[in-house]
Amino acid sequence: MSISVNTNSSSMTTVRSLNKSDRDLQQVESRMNTGLKVNSAKDNGAIYAMAQTLRADISGLGAVRNSLDIAVAVGDVALTATEALTDLISEMQEKALAAADPGLDDRSRGILNEDFIKLRDQMESIVNNAGFNDFNLIDGSTTNMRPITDAKGGKEISVPGYDLKPGGADTDMIPSMVIDPLQDAKDSLSRIESTLEKHHEVMNILGGRIRTMDTMRTLVIKTADVLSNNLGTLVDADLGREAAKLQAEQTKRDLRTQSLNIANQLPTYATQLFDE
Repeated sequence: MSISVNTNSSSMTTVRSLNKSDRDLQQVESRMNTGLKVNSAKDNGAIYAMAQTLRADISGLGAVRNSLDIAVAVGDVALTATEALTDLISEMQEKALAAADPGLDDRSRGILNEDFIKLRDQMESIVNNAGFNDFNLIDGSTTNMRPITDAKGGKEISVPGYDLKPGGADTDMIPSMVIDPLQDAKDSLSRIESTLEKHHEVMNILGGRIRTMDTMRTLVIKTADVLSNNLGTLVDADLGREAAKLQAEQTKRDLRTQSLNIANQLPTYATQLFDE
């Protein structure tokens, strides 16, 4: 190997090697710190673009899941309230049926009517307390609830709203219903029977929509999990492997630093030879 006192080619070569070691070491340290082997387009443009698309899809599915979570909760509350309302009306039906007996004395009918009114007055409270997240599907305030069902936001599922308050559009119950005298008992009994039929239809529709949304939500969760796994495969660093590389790169850098020190001394050695 030739030695020049003017140009230290060995030192220059070692500097280039040392710079490469620094870059490699920084890359490994970045992967260790972020947990990512592809953290920007500089690392791998094609993979980074694919990863960004996956991230957008996962984010979109997260929005769909949130929308469905809220919708299912709203539907569950409304369905539970409708079931409670139906149970209450069934109790009222028993009172009305007893009061519609022509052979019943006025005093007994009056007692039944008092019980009937107490039950009747609970109906509106049940309906008014059936809301969740500013949605109430049975008090007439919501015509349709439309949660999104795809990550692009272009598809929805329609969950209809109803008005089950006494006097509402979807019930034959009225706020002034009584079962005394006899004719009122017969009229109320007829209203109750038709209302129970409507309630059963409402429960059937709401229950079906909730089951559909539950199925969609499960699919969204599974799809998001698959996409997350795919994203991890593309960009996640193997930390065990990177830890080993970190140690190797640090050792390599130390050796190249020593080589640079030796290379820097060569001109000095050459000058000393001439001095001698």
